[in-house]
Amino acid sequence: MTAADPTTLSYLARRGVSGQWRSFLRALVETLDSHLDAASRDSLLRAVGARIAALSPLPGCSSLAELEARMNDVLAQMDWGYVEISLDPNDRVLMVSHAAPPTIATTADPSGGWIAAVVEGLLGAWMAAQPGAEPSLSPRRISSTPALITLRYGRD
Repeated sequence: MTAADPTTLSYLARRGVSGQWRSFLRALVETLDSHLDAASRDSLLRAVGARIAALSPLPGCSSLAELEARMNDVLAQMDWGYVEISLDPNDRVLMVSHAAPPTIATTADPSGGWIAAVVEGLLGAWMAAQPGAEPSLSPRRISSTPALITLRYGRD
């Protein structure tokens, strides 16, 4: 993914969350944080992401370019940024970069990084539903900033 101005991407991410939902989502995540450890919270948020994928299923795709385009169609409808998918031929894994995800800060997480777990669940469920997908694989977060989440999808 080409490097974009992080300030611009961060602005776009914040802009994408409607004011009517911002306080609710912040309260929800802060409530999860007060009742769950980080691993349990992230597990729950991945399940939420997978549920979003089930509500907006993708058709079977015959190429990475088509998969990327289909994902971006749904992400655009949700105002959730966009993805770029590339193949790392050395490690034989897919690298997925998700730019400009929605961002809502919480007291414990001022960068709004909790959304990365939702993105893992969303993209993982979409990928798992593709023809020939290996059910045991799931995306693993490599890095996360308010502007860009990078995931690795493949065998370790």
